[in-house]
Amino acid sequence: MKNISRIAAVTLTSLALASSAVAADAISREDKEFLKNAGELGVTEVELGKLAVEKASSPELKALGARLVAAHTKSNQELVALAKAKGVEMTVEPTVVQKKMLADFQAKSGMEFDKELMEHVRKDHDKGVHTFADAAADSKDADIKAFAVKNVAMMREHHKMAGGTEDASH
Repeated sequence: MKNISRIAAVTLTSLALASSAVAADAISREDKEFLKNAGELGVTEVELGKLAVEKASSPELKALGARLVAAHTKSNQELVALAKAKGVEMTVEPTVVQKKMLADFQAKSGMEFDKELMEHVRKDHDKGVHTFADAAADSKDADIKAFAVKNVAMMREHHKMAGGTEDASH
């Protein structure tokens, strides 16, 4: 009886892994790339937001930082759940390049910090608007498309708050 239980457990584990692999194969390479890029953008904005709250001299930048932390933390949680549901393993952690960029910002202060951080947030959200708008328009997966549609509006709002213009609307 113990052997049957072990065999059943191994079989169920194998089936779960296989269905996860099938789910990951079921979404396109472009959708997998979108999930990865969205995660990288999201984690950057959370970390930049934390720096803005901590170090910005401008009350507006501090407020934007708090908004970035709240909105992108929520979006990142939804993204990880979506990726998991699609069988795509992902963690939302800063890359080596992002860690260096964050360390560079940590070393700045005053008006230099505010100006460069605002510029970086604007550029990140310009890129984000395009990334999310492309996925919203082109994804074949209904759940990924819905996530992109929902979050492109947030990206546009943050871009505008960071001094971006409407031409990032794609």
